[in-house]
Amino acid sequence: MTQQIGDGGEVMGFTDQQPHTVTAKDLVTPWGGGKNGKYFRCYLCGHKFKLGDVFRWVFSNRGPGNFMVCESCDGEDVIDRWAALYEEFKASSTGRFWRFTRDD
Repeated sequence: MTQQIGDGGEVMGFTDQQPHTVTAKDLVTPWGGGKNGKYFRCYLCGHKFKLGDVFRWVFSNRGPGNFMVCESCDGEDVIDRWAALYEEFKASSTGRFWRFTRDD
C-alpha cells in the first residue's frame, strides 16, 4: 500500500515518514543543498547522522516546513516541538536577521 501525503501524491523513499537506517549513500546525498551530506542532521538537536543511525523525515505545514529528526528526538509531539523551536527562533531573530523570518 502506498501512503499519500500533502496533495495526495505517492510517497516514495525517505518521504514515507517512516524511520530509516542511515546508509552510506545517505551520508553523501546533498540534503538541503549541502554537498556530501553536510546538512544531514536532526533539525531539533543538531545531531549529525552517522552510518547506522535512525532518522525520519517529517512532513509539516507548521513552522518552516518539513524536517529530519533523529531517533532520540522523535515522538508523538515532534511537530509541536519543531513549531515551538521555530517560534523561539523568530522571537530572537529581529533586526539584521529579518530575512529569515519575513512573512511576505
